[in-house]
Amino acid sequence: MHSLVHLLSVALVLLVTVAVGVCVHELLHVVPLSFTDAEYAVTVFPSDGESAFQSALTGSLVRVEVTNLPDATPDSVLRGAALAPLALALPLALVAAGVLPNPVATGDHFGTVALLALTGCGLPSPADWSVAWHGSELADN
Repeated sequence: MHSLVHLLSVALVLLVTVAVGVCVHELLHVVPLSFTDAEYAVTVFPSDGESAFQSALTGSLVRVEVTNLPDATPDSVLRGAALAPLALALPLALVAAGVLPNPVATGDHFGTVALLALTGCGLPSPADWSVAWHGSELADN
């Protein structure tokens, strides 16, 4: 049986990891775009008529919007930008390969929660999948 302080600490690790992971997810979209002449805007706490607290609760901590995409931009760059957040699953892959220690096997609750939360943040959103599958069509519009 774990103490209340331990459980609250694990919950705090989860909350912080998800918040940081969501921000990193969005910023990873920028990495492939930075190698092109694409113009993009990064907005912290984007306001859609919501307060910063409401934005944080709904996962809108950071937003990356492409404002100008040159015609010469290869489709592979668009697809790479859409799928770049999958890099957040790398720690889980390294644990599975035995390169990093397994926090589940060692009983490290904080490491387990952080690993799973970070991996979850790396999952592409439906909008990411849309760009990955239909990047060239979206670039034409």
